[in-house]
Amino acid sequence: MSMKTFKGKVTTTLAVLSAMSLFAFSASLLAGSLDLSGRSDDDTQQDTGRKPAQIIDFVGVEKGDKVLDLLAGGGYYSELLSRVVGEKGEVTLQIPKAYLKYAEKSIKVRLANDRLKNVTYLLSEADDLKLSENTYDSAFLVLGFHDMFFKEDSWNFTADEVMPQVLKSLKSGGKLLVIDHDATENSGIRDVKSLHRIDSAFVKADLEKRGFKLVKTSKILENNADDHSKLVFVPELRRKTDRFVMLFEKI
Repeated sequence: MSMKTFKGKVTTTLAVLSAMSLFAFSASLLAGSLDLSGRSDDDTQQDTGRKPAQIIDFVGVEKGDKVLDLLAGGGYYSELLSRVVGEKGEVTLQIPKAYLKYAEKSIKVRLANDRLKNVTYLLSEADDLKLSENTYDSAFLVLGFHDMFFKEDSWNFTADEVMPQVLKSLKSGGKLLVIDHDATENSGIRDVKSLHRIDSAFVKADLEKRGFKLVKTSKILENNADDHSKLVFVPELRRKTDRFVMLFEKI
């Protein structure tokens, strides 16, 4: 190989690496510069434990994206995502009626006076989520997947009904973020109702059977002091549980 050819290949390689670094930097900068001000005191207090900017970076949400916030609760992530996707993007804040007794007040305050113009509030049930197909660049499912594996008189939101609809709603290559309270190894769905925990290995296997591929995981919300034996709502663990973070892709 001539010196000229060698130098040409080195220059090309450096250019590619530089472009990749710039892209990674830009994606990181997007969430890293996320404006966390002007939100409720409750939201702000949760930021330390939830690390939203890093989580949004992990998913790779960009300006102009359409994002589904599934089982969004009071809309903590919906508001932050609305800032990331910007005026040309859209966020769907979805909850079922069973969530209203916990989340209705927070949602009303969050969406009052049309303050989040790019957020659509969607009240829908498992049998018909009312999601358009091939629409979303990503979907956030935060602390809700475990609830899809038990039923009660007032609760019936099963993964078998819900997840096929979520899959169809994502664009080709669309991402699914799943964050949940981890459970004892090999426990499967044993503790989904009693402790509100679910085994991360079960989640991976279950979603991969449903048309999703695991892309990457993160230990950003890991808490080694949590031994997975207690209810997630006990005072010493509330908002401090050991949570797994998984990013899946629509196959």
